[in-house]
Amino acid sequence: MKLSMFFAAVAVSLAALAGCSGGDGEIAVDAATTPLTAEGNDKLFTVRIVEAREGGYPLEGLVVKVIVDGKDPLTLACTPADANGNGALDKDETLECSEAAENQLDASVAGQEIDVELYAKIDGEETKVGAATWTPPK
Repeated sequence: MKLSMFFAAVAVSLAALAGCSGGDGEIAVDAATTPLTAEGNDKLFTVRIVEAREGGYPLEGLVVKVIVDGKDPLTLACTPADANGNGALDKDETLECSEAAENQLDASVAGQEIDVELYAKIDGEETKVGAATWTPPK
């Protein structure tokens, strides 16, 4: 009986450690106020880090993707605002995201809820660290 209690305690400990992975972040998305156009370089939104792992997410390897209607994810151009200059995005820091020079999103998606995912390179692997939704203005 004591041995089974020990294994149960080990299993609980391992499960708790698994919950402390790089995916423990939380993001919020603040939409730009300008509507999407048929041209590239539209300002889309700001990603805010609501919760981050200790030490934040290294700027090198940060990727923001949007998923429209179940299509393949689009990778966006984003500029980090690393307020404390530590080379990582921490709680309350942001990423300003826009389209690439080539038009990726246009007015046809205005008003639709779109999934936004933030990835960071953690231990050499691209890891999803947060997700939210964004509704482009009409």
